[in-house]
Amino acid sequence: MNTKSTSDWPTEGWRTSTPEAQGMFSGTLAKTLETFSSKQVHSIAVIRNGHLVAEAYNSSTEADAPQDMKSVTKSITSALVGIALSERKLISLDQKVADFFPELASDPLKSRMTIKHVLSMTSGTAWDNTDEVSSTEMMYSPDWVQYILERPGHVEPGSLFNYSNGDAHLLSALLHKVTGEPMLDYAKSRLFGPLGITEVSWNDDPQGRTIGAWAMALTLRDMAKIGYLYMKQGQWEDKTILPKTWIRDSVQLRTTLNYSNGTQGGYGLYWWTKTLPKGIVRGSKKPYDIFYASGSGGRRIFVVPELQLIVAVTADSNDVDMPEGLLLQVLQAIRSDKPLPENQENFAKLEQAVQAFKLVTE
Repeated sequence: MNTKSTSDWPTEGWRTSTPEAQGMFSGTLAKTLETFSSKQVHSIAVIRNGHLVAEAYNSSTEADAPQDMKSVTKSITSALVGIALSERKLISLDQKVADFFPELASDPLKSRMTIKHVLSMTSGTAWDNTDEVSSTEMMYSPDWVQYILERPGHVEPGSLFNYSNGDAHLLSALLHKVTGEPMLDYAKSRLFGPLGITEVSWNDDPQGRTIGAWAMALTLRDMAKIGYLYMKQGQWEDKTILPKTWIRDSVQLRTTLNYSNGTQGGYGLYWWTKTLPKGIVRGSKKPYDIFYASGSGGRRIFVVPELQLIVAVTADSNDVDMPEGLLLQVLQAIRSDKPLPENQENFAKLEQAVQAFKLVTE
């Protein structure tokens, strides 16, 4: 019997540590909080080696308050597809969506759409993201799933990436069919329960189907738990919550995207992926691969597996580059894989920065 399994896991709460004990520099983290307190950031949590080394909240929120995660929700939807596959509720990502929604079978394009297409935002179904036109129409329709099913086929499934809230909500309806329960209930027993996540809200559509694209609220610390589960390859204590192969498939680059700041990244199965530039971490010339869950306004769960680092952020910012800028500053705090000498002066600066962050109002 493994007597240390539970104490090594944050099921009951994160173990805390000074940054120095985890090879990070308190002074750099203090500067990060000072810099980003004026950038509409609501909260930040930094986890290294399974320890919470820094967290800060502005006046609008606190550690035990669930926060609206926007499209970070989609990454949870993706996890639940993986769990349904592992339980054989689904047979394969290559199953046709028309097998579950027969009304698609007669459409020449949509009849060829698979679960994998929907899960990688390449369904080929028309979805207008200009000022959220299609999402708004869906929200005001009496039956959201019916609205999605009636969208015309636009291109051959698999041929074009088009970010779609409709795709994500259609997956929720599909999971509801194969599991016999709303996605929230399924998540509570299969995902949230084992991780010790109890403070969660997740809204429904008019027919009582959990919203697959958005409308979930978790605490910041619980957002970090999701990142930790993925960093640990789907393991939690002595359980396999998600197969290791599913984690790998989820964060595998499937669509390459060029961003406005000149960098390149991509998309997997409702998870984003990117390679950071060389030289970000002091003393290292190697590039680091990251993956992350992303929601509008700057909500993120960043995972940097090689550095055993998770950074969870909530924000309400129009600056699309802000979250990555925050991550890069946090990465500059990493100085070693081994403990550093404790630095009381810099640790005091970090504590002051956390207190000042709390005074920030919107």
